[in-house]
Amino acid sequence: MPRQSLKQRPDGRYICRCDDRYFLGRTQKEALAARDAYKRAKAEGLKAEARGTTVNTYAAKWLPIAKANVSKNTYNEYARMMNIFVSHFAGIPLQTICATDISADFNRLQGKSKSYIRKYRQLVTGMFRSAFEDGIIIRSPVTSSVSVPDGTAGSHRALLEWERDLVQASLNRHEFAPAAMLMLYAGLRRGEMLAFNVDRDVDFKRGTIHVREAVVFDGNKAMLSDPKTEAGVRTIPLFDPLRAALWGKHGLLLTTGKGGHMTRVGLRRKWASYLRCLEEIANGDRNRRWYGKTKDDLAMIEAGGALPPWREVHIRTHDFRHSFATMLWEADVDLKTAMKWMGHADQTMILKVYAHLTDKKEQEAAIKMAERLNQKKVMAMAR
Repeated sequence: MPRQSLKQRPDGRYICRCDDRYFLGRTQKEALAARDAYKRAKAEGLKAEARGTTVNTYAAKWLPIAKANVSKNTYNEYARMMNIFVSHFAGIPLQTICATDISADFNRLQGKSKSYIRKYRQLVTGMFRSAFEDGIIIRSPVTSSVSVPDGTAGSHRALLEWERDLVQASLNRHEFAPAAMLMLYAGLRRGEMLAFNVDRDVDFKRGTIHVREAVVFDGNKAMLSDPKTEAGVRTIPLFDPLRAALWGKHGLLLTTGKGGHMTRVGLRRKWASYLRCLEEIANGDRNRRWYGKTKDDLAMIEAGGALPPWREVHIRTHDFRHSFATMLWEADVDLKTAMKWMGHADQTMILKVYAHLTDKKEQEAAIKMAERLNQKKVMAMAR
C-alpha cells in the first residue's frame, strides 16, 4: 500500500509533489516511486544542470554520437523518428519522464509496421540508457512494464506470372514501365531506381548494371544519398528482359519536367497513373471510367450477356524487389550471390524470403504427394 493518499487527475494518473516538481504515475505507487527517484538523485548530488537537461537538448547531443557510423540514409531515418519522439516531450526534463509517458508515446505507433516500431523502441531505449550512464537520470523509464503495439506485418509479395506479363506489355504504353522493369529484373529499391542513370550505370557490352546512389525525400524534395547500406553499392547482371527495356533509353528513367529527380508527389502521381495503365491492359484495353457504359458493353448487356468482372491490379513498388528475390530462389541462386545482387548487408532479410519460399514449396510438395497416394488408392480399390 502507498505511504500516503495521492490526488487522482481526470486522466486517471496520480500526482505528487516535491520541491515544486510534480510526479505522475498510473498508480499511486508509481507516482511515489518517481518522486523517490528524484529524491535519491538529489541526495546523490547530481549536478543541477543535469537535473534540468531536457529531452530535446539531450537528444540533439546524443543522436549524432550514437549513430555516427550508420549510412546517411539510415541516420536520416533515425533522425525522423527522434524528431517525432522529441515533439511529444520538447522542453521536458529527462528526469521527469516516467514509464506512463513512454507507454503513451509508444501507443501513438499504432498502425506502424513491426520493423518501424522495433527501431523506434530501440532508439528511445538507447537514448535513456545513455542518459543513465551519463548520470543524468537515476533509472530509465523504458522498463519491461512498458507495452509496445504489435505493429502490422509486412505485406510484400512476389508478382504472379500474369502480373509480370502486364509489366512487360506496358513497355510501349507508359513511361514508368522501364523503371518497373528495372526494379523487377534487377531488384533495385525505389530510391535506387530514381537515382539510376542509364548512360552512367548500364554497361551493355559487359552485360552489367551498377548501383551507386539512391534518392531520399525530405518532405517533397528529392535528394541524392548513398544506398541504404554499404552493400547497396553493387554490380548486377543485365538480364535479357531488362536489356530490351533499357535499350535506347538515356539519362534518368523518371524525371521532373525540368529533367531533375522526381519529387515525392510526382512519383506518387506517376505510380497511380501506371497502375491504371496496367488495369486497362488487364481488362482488354478498357478504361474503367467507361466500363459497362460503351455502346458495345450496353449492347452485350441488352442481349442478355454479362460483362466479366473488372480485374484490379494491386502492386506496390517494393513487390518488384520481392519478385526479384523470388526469381533468384527459383533459379537456385546461392544465398551469398543473392545477398550481393540484392544489396543486403547481412543475410537476415534474404533468408526470410528464401525460408518462406522453401516452406511454401515443401507444403506444395506434401500436397502433391498426398494427392498422388490418394489417386493410387482409388485406382487400387477400383480393381
